Amino acid sequence: MAKEKFDAGAFLSSLFHYAHDFNYNHIVFEANRYKISVNLVRKSATYGNADMFYVSADTKAFAPVMSAINAAIEVAELAGKQQASVATPALERETQVFQFRLREFGNGKYSLDLSI
Repeated sequence: MAKEKFDAGAFLSSLFHYAHDFNYNHIVFEANRYKISVNLVRKSATYGNADMFYVSADTKAFAPVMSAINAAIEVAELAGKQQASVATPALERETQVFQFRLREFGNGKYSLDLSI
């Protein structure tokens, strides 16, 4: 049974809209060999702290989304910037700027924290 791949532009647009609308300031991608989980985290004195699970998917189905994010991070690193930006057609503000931090835990486990 073939699994459909995520549309990177549509997914990132909805993810950034949701995070922005509900005042989440961190998007955390946790990946291993088999799946990728996306969690939203809010660290705020005004709105309170919160953690919310957003989606989990097979790594092969989620590859276009991670590819779009990795491309933005690579461009930022080559330019020597601490912030990357993703442009998707469905974003009202046209581009989303974020800071990034990648952590490796060993045994193929990674965490990518996007601070928006």
